[in-house]
Amino acid sequence: MDLFDQLKQSITEEYDNGELPLNLVAPLQQVANNPEQFSDKLDTVKTLLKQVDAFEPYCDCGCFAEGFNIKDVVKTLSQLGIDASHLIS
Repeated sequence: MDLFDQLKQSITEEYDNGELPLNLVAPLQQVANNPEQFSDKLDTVKTLLKQVDAFEPYCDCGCFAEGFNIKDVVKTLSQLGIDASHLIS
């Protein structure tokens, strides 16, 4: 399974498990579904995959401090040229 297929799978699993919010799914799928567009930024896509796999909506709170939150994912998406800043409240 290539990196983009792994990202697709992680998006689905994390959303289905209630970790990943719906509003992040579309911008993440934009990356996962367009490997040719992001093939020159594989390190950043790997970072995004790591963030999706360890996404923790409450990572700013106490024992959840080791995960990644929406701000982390939005920052990485912006490095890929995807503006998702409107998702941060």
